[in-house]
Amino acid sequence: MATSPNVSAARKDNRPQRTRNLEGALWMAASGAVFTAFLTLSKLQSAHYDPGFLAFWRAAVALAITLPVIFHHGLGIMRVQQPIMVFVRSLFGTVGFILSFYAVSDAVGLPLSEFNAISFSRAMFITVIAAFILRETVGWHRWGATLAGFVGVLIMTQPQSGVSLGTLLALGAAFCMAGAITLVKVLSRLHRPMTLLIWANLLSSILLLPLAIWKWPAVAPSLQDWGMIGVMGLCGTLGQYLYIRGMSIGDASFLSPIDYLRLPMAALVDWLLFHLLPGPWTWVGTAIIISATFYITYREHRLNARTPTPPL
Repeated sequence: MATSPNVSAARKDNRPQRTRNLEGALWMAASGAVFTAFLTLSKLQSAHYDPGFLAFWRAAVALAITLPVIFHHGLGIMRVQQPIMVFVRSLFGTVGFILSFYAVSDAVGLPLSEFNAISFSRAMFITVIAAFILRETVGWHRWGATLAGFVGVLIMTQPQSGVSLGTLLALGAAFCMAGAITLVKVLSRLHRPMTLLIWANLLSSILLLPLAIWKWPAVAPSLQDWGMIGVMGLCGTLGQYLYIRGMSIGDASFLSPIDYLRLPMAALVDWLLFHLLPGPWTWVGTAIIISATFYITYREHRLNARTPTPPL
């Protein structure tokens, strides 16, 4: 009788859960540090190059990194069963990181810490998308936590005093990334994660190529700048891998809060490089969003733990 993938994984990794959670936390912390480096390089390079140009090279570098996987497994790894949904997922992701690049760009000037704080609202958007688009049943616990999270967003952005362009772009990026994450959950039932990653980078490169040509700099980047752009793309891809690796090892309820380390990391960069610090309302709103997100994650974990495992 065939052994399920979960059982096989458990047999391969029979260490205590506490040890696995600790290892997963280290991967997640590394992911936060690499993502912070990615955003920092994006912001620094945006002083000289258009964010659309940089976004294309982020996708192109990620695609180049996945090419050896295609060569190793053959074109069969690119076979998909839901091509329209794969395209929509890639469209969500592409628009999401275009908005991200523009939000933290030198021209718009949203601090990295505020961008990261707003990005935590994507868990709230996932609940809304799951309820209204995927028609999933959402209980009052999740709706309550979602409402609290959006209150945190309002406190953090202070709309009564005028919402900045950077804030709107960051919120748009959070919504788009929530859409991409939601569709990944649906598509992963029939597709391997690497297949989805390859198509995401391929389609993003194609979609962003016209923008990159339009925004191509009049003066060609120097070798040093090309190196910085390459490192930026590498950090974006590596951060994504480290996040997936960490979440695949330990419990989501334990590891999700580790992702919030991105906020103090980004605040440190803002302080050291750009001489900026978030205001008090940013911290208050962020605390509410993090609490709501943690509650949703922890409760989902408890509900899944109570679900009986079907016999093999």
